[in-house]
Amino acid sequence: MYRKQIASPAHADAPMFTSPFSMSYKVFAFLLLLIAAGIPSRAQKPFAEGTIVYNVAIRSADHKEVTGVYTFLIKGAEIRKELKLSNGYEDVVILNCLTGKVYSLQARGNKKYAIQLNMDEMQKKQEKFSGYAIKNETMNNRLIAGYASYKGNINYKDGTNEAIVYTKDWSPSQAITFERFPDAKFLPTNFSYKDENNMVMQFDIDKIEQGPIESAMFRIPADYHMISYAEYKQLSR
Repeated sequence: MYRKQIASPAHADAPMFTSPFSMSYKVFAFLLLLIAAGIPSRAQKPFAEGTIVYNVAIRSADHKEVTGVYTFLIKGAEIRKELKLSNGYEDVVILNCLTGKVYSLQARGNKKYAIQLNMDEMQKKQEKFSGYAIKNETMNNRLIAGYASYKGNINYKDGTNEAIVYTKDWSPSQAITFERFPDAKFLPTNFSYKDENNMVMQFDIDKIEQGPIESAMFRIPADYHMISYAEYKQLSR
């Protein structure tokens, strides 16, 4: 999530994958091709616990660019998103999809704040991206982060579209994980979009790693003072 000078990133964002009981000759030949190419064939499953890391580049309308790393830590219904940019900007958002609580960790000078955000508002903002469809899907000719990948175009209800690369081996376990891809049946690996300020944001996958995450990563640190978003706005004046 970006603040002020940095617009909010996708909290990122498909066709259903079916497995027929009978196999035609063409399907059999296709599977042989996958084996020959060394592409692993896995069943799609929810990404319930682990780490996803993107390299990001943000280009403003006046062609200034800043780069960084965007990390997702996931443990069941809990999500931690960490954005670190080369200009020193940092933002952490912690979501608990069971309790509906969301906090943004921010520092102002020597003071640290855990700003409570509104989960309902986040979900309402995500609604405009629902009902999308992936068109022109083709299989990518290389593995990405160790997984078979596909290319396509996401078409939204408002007529806009974005190019995307994704894997079907994984899907987000929570619908809100990727803001622009609600309830995705895939895991996005490479995508970009332009916001209302003509700022282009590019996301390129660096790592998809399944494994245990410490519960402490989803707790508010003791040195952070909890405040409401309204209180934070008052401090920002």
